[in-house]
Amino acid sequence: MIFQASRIVLLLIMISACGAFKTSNPSRSTAAISDSQDNLIQDLEDKLDQIHIYQVIGQKQLYLFDEQIETTDIEQMYDRPAYLKLQAVKTQVEEVEHDILESIAELSSDKDNSVSQKKKFALISKIMTFAQISPIHELAVENLKNQLNIKEESKSLKKKSVTKSDIDKEISFLNSSTQYQVFEKNIEHLSYMLESKTSDSAKRFYPSSSRAGNITGNEFPSKVWSLTFDDGPKAETSNQILASLQKHGLKATFFQLTKQAQANSAMAKKIRDAGMEIASHSFSHLQLTKVGAGTLDKEITQAVKSLSKLHDKEVKFFRLPYGAGVSTPNIREKIAENGLIHVFWNIDTLDWMSQSPTKIVTRTIALMKKTKKDSGIILFHDIHQRTAEAVPEIMDYLKQENRRVCTLDQIVSQINERAETVCP
Repeated sequence: MIFQASRIVLLLIMISACGAFKTSNPSRSTAAISDSQDNLIQDLEDKLDQIHIYQVIGQKQLYLFDEQIETTDIEQMYDRPAYLKLQAVKTQVEEVEHDILESIAELSSDKDNSVSQKKKFALISKIMTFAQISPIHELAVENLKNQLNIKEESKSLKKKSVTKSDIDKEISFLNSSTQYQVFEKNIEHLSYMLESKTSDSAKRFYPSSSRAGNITGNEFPSKVWSLTFDDGPKAETSNQILASLQKHGLKATFFQLTKQAQANSAMAKKIRDAGMEIASHSFSHLQLTKVGAGTLDKEITQAVKSLSKLHDKEVKFFRLPYGAGVSTPNIREKIAENGLIHVFWNIDTLDWMSQSPTKIVTRTIALMKKTKKDSGIILFHDIHQRTAEAVPEIMDYLKQENRRVCTLDQIVSQINERAETVCP
């Protein structure tokens, strides 16, 4: 891919003095949509190029992460550059994807305007065309197409899986691009600012900005597991995952985004009515280390109040988007003020990255086998089709060798009560 000089200039302007990209306004309000369809298309092409480069960087780190599993202690896995760079890629990709989705949503809301509908069709057509460039490009926009409910059959991705060799060739091709080099430096810089809190543990849990207010899963007794799902609900995939849980007779904790729960209230309540636990994942998945006090209050306090009202049920647990802010005092204090316990994880399935369901299964079970007590908290996202296809096999594994699966509230309550058997 040849990158125009004008794009590079635009990119460099976006970089702050410390080398990281300036982010959009914390409210993520979309800028006024250009009257020119050509400008809209050009803006979209720039954003798709960004997603493509970030995904290539992410795929490289995903292979590195998987290669390290066999030889590395599990707690060290989450402190290594590969994992932290993956988290950095996630923050950047989702921010760009959000801007695209907001622009299309604004056009969609103007249903009576034929010009707006024409622009919307042009943008979606451009995304579909971009996906056809190569299997790697299709991987890059897979999540975006999923969010837009584009149901076309994937041709290249289903016929040819993307291999490490494919990624290496793409990196070799992109490496001479100034844009790629800047993006790679940006991810490296952002990864230094992220953190992994899988080793901290307490013997008792309660709302607090100290260790007692943050669960990682490493504190769980032998053979005790908790399944957690973030970012939903999303009607189709959440429903498939719920059906798998019911088939296996398992309960899980769903960390719902209030914005998503309000937009998909029927699915949100179906999950609740099935006996699953509802927890908060903020209002709209902002990276809370970047927002001001007012937005922080909306993303935590107001989000939890609205989610509790929707479900007519108390919410006891909160998970920070990207896990960002676990060591930030004012964020942790805000969580505790709302009577919430923060929940991290010690098994990250990395299911948010475009990949085959088989890779998710293999990675998850390999990581589970690395835990000291065969126990902990597993992180999934119930908005991806690949996750819905992967979880049944992982649930089968969880039901072997006397493993027990319970919701977070059950496990935490029994640990606090010093129950003889947790999650019996």
